[in-house]
Amino acid sequence: MIISRYFVWFIVYSFLGWCFETVYCTATQRQWANRGFLYGPICPIYGCGAVSISIIIELSDFRHAPDLKVWQVFLISMVGSAIMEYLTSWVLEKWFHAYWWDYSDLPLNVNGRICLPASLLFGCAGVFIVFKLYPLISSHTTSIPPLAIEGISLGLMAVFAADFTLTLSALTRLDALMKAAEESVNQHMELFVSNLTERQLGFSQRVAEEKRRFARQNFERMTRSINPSHRRALSRIKGFRPNVQKHPREYWDTLFETLKKQRKDK
Repeated sequence: MIISRYFVWFIVYSFLGWCFETVYCTATQRQWANRGFLYGPICPIYGCGAVSISIIIELSDFRHAPDLKVWQVFLISMVGSAIMEYLTSWVLEKWFHAYWWDYSDLPLNVNGRICLPASLLFGCAGVFIVFKLYPLISSHTTSIPPLAIEGISLGLMAVFAADFTLTLSALTRLDALMKAAEESVNQHMELFVSNLTERQLGFSQRVAEEKRRFARQNFERMTRSINPSHRRALSRIKGFRPNVQKHPREYWDTLFETLKKQRKDK
């Protein structure tokens, strides 16, 4: 029962986080920005952070402590969110060679994974959760019969599992896509170079231009041939930080440019 209740909270918090991210990014970028790691309208990092705060509140009765100060909640939320955000970014990058947010253009950032302005904002969000959102969600969910909570939780788990599987399937195809593209480009360039001679003017330049042209064309063909749901999941990636020893950096850059172009063409 308690696990089911926490999972329902996780989905609610994740959905609210997605709403905040999407509205904020759409307003600042002046174009629709469907945020999040998963295919559906949820941002699990928000759900994990908010549920963690809620569990701490319940286990320690922190909300009713007589010496509770707003600045204490703010500081704990700010530091905790920074740690969680940095670790999440690092894990996603190590697993998928990709990142979904980048604070490199913001002041006081650490490797583009976290920054002071965002951490301050998450600190304020923690205060809002402790004093406003948690009491509201807690009172509403406790009034729901246990059996209904179990059913709601199971239904949400099924949808979340399907969403996670779909997204993971799309991301795990990156290496396979990169390998196929690299082999195709190498075969094409062997044929192209064999028809040139080093005496021809601009030999190196022509080889480099042809490699870029064919790689771009190849990636566009490959990405359009994959499952549309997979392609939409990949389009949410903000950039790649690949293992260049495994696949050349230029291929990842070309893949990202192709995904961006397809996103704008829609």
